[in-house]
Amino acid sequence: MSEKNKEGSFSAEKVSENGSVEKEGSSLVEIEEVLNSMENFTEQVKEVALNLASATARAKNYLPAKITEDVLDLVNQASKATTEITKLIKLVRMEVGGVYSINQYGEIEFQRNKVIEEKIEEYLERILGESQRILLIMKRLKSISIDNKLV
Repeated sequence: MSEKNKEGSFSAEKVSENGSVEKEGSSLVEIEEVLNSMENFTEQVKEVALNLASATARAKNYLPAKITEDVLDLVNQASKATTEITKLIKLVRMEVGGVYSINQYGEIEFQRNKVIEEKIEEYLERILGESQRILLIMKRLKSISIDNKLV
């Protein structure tokens, strides 16, 4: 099924033989790719933060208390930000699911919904903001860890 949307671009969808929906040329596919990338990003951040927290704990006796406190605080901030991103990813996926319906003929249809589109946009902007916050935290952690030979 291929349908022209209000912006004049096509949103093509078809149901494959195994029953899964394939969305071709759709911004929703792009959103899913971004969400997958963000999930990978948050997993990597969690791993780096855990490694730094572990290195800091091992070096605690050799580091000034302020450095240890700073690292652990930044690790905690990164953890909170990744948790927020994970929550937002789930919300985006829920909202995206709300733009599809099955018509009386069993065909999957895209339903434009301005409210849902605005929610998705807001969630994606918040994900971007949290991602930028994580990058700043990671830069600060890198600086501290290199200066104090934690890595």
